[in-house]
Amino acid sequence: MKKILMSIGSLAMACGLAFGITACAGTDSINVYNRESGSGTRDAFLELLEIEDTDLVSAGAGLNTTGAVLNAVIDDPNGIGYISLGSLDDTVKAVTIDGVEATPANVINKTYSVWRPFEMIYLTANREENDLLNDFLTYLESADAQEVLEEYGYVSTATNAPAYEAPESLTTTSLNIGGSTSVQELMSVDKPDEGKTCLITAYKEACGLDVAITYDGTGSGTGRQNAANGTYDIGFASAEVTEADMEAEEPIGDFEIYQLCADGIAIIVNNSNTIENLTTEQLRNIYTGVVTSWSELA
Repeated sequence: MKKILMSIGSLAMACGLAFGITACAGTDSINVYNRESGSGTRDAFLELLEIEDTDLVSAGAGLNTTGAVLNAVIDDPNGIGYISLGSLDDTVKAVTIDGVEATPANVINKTYSVWRPFEMIYLTANREENDLLNDFLTYLESADAQEVLEEYGYVSTATNAPAYEAPESLTTTSLNIGGSTSVQELMSVDKPDEGKTCLITAYKEACGLDVAITYDGTGSGTGRQNAANGTYDIGFASAEVTEADMEAEEPIGDFEIYQLCADGIAIIVNNSNTIENLTTEQLRNIYTGVVTSWSELA
């Protein structure tokens, strides 16, 4: 009996250390949630943290959507993950990085270091030949679109954007676009409870014509590929896309790369976790397996 009580007491003391930072999670281990290979969010995160793919902690789960990472951390008191700032809500807690909160304002003033561009790619000839594509791109470059993306929590990078002027008619009536799942919400998910309409809905209302635009959330890698081969009228990536990146996809014609906006990458933990801040070095150490328990960060 004495041996059992001593074991329980030792366990309680150990848990007490963990509970101080993990809010009674029941274990001190850090459960790392990552995005899948080919994710623009993952590529940007690793680049910003200066982590080589081969150095990434092997135990980290590779999840294929922003929503999957969000749900994993919601369900795991010891979980940590990263998602688009525009997808952040109060179901999880975003920690500050080096004492700086993840907000659009801090992305703009560059005090928050973990951010990336949202890029869109299209074939030059397609824009010249497809009047709906040209008009939709004109809308995305307009002041009207900047208002929508800011309402969704993203950062406008456009200067002196013109007002959108609707056409009298269009000969093309549908577009197929897709790629990054981080961009998907901004492009295609309305939020009626918050009084927000996504870019596709806002464009259709502003255009006033009967058109259909579908967004496939297939990942940034597929967004680049399908823009290059013409499967998508526009491909989207949630990380910087260079000309070399696109040339590697063997495009069927000349292409354009345009920055839609900027987005912070929020580092999220479960709401029960009492940790409030991580340094860049601590975050890097978590994702490379150097730090494996929350108590090491106390």
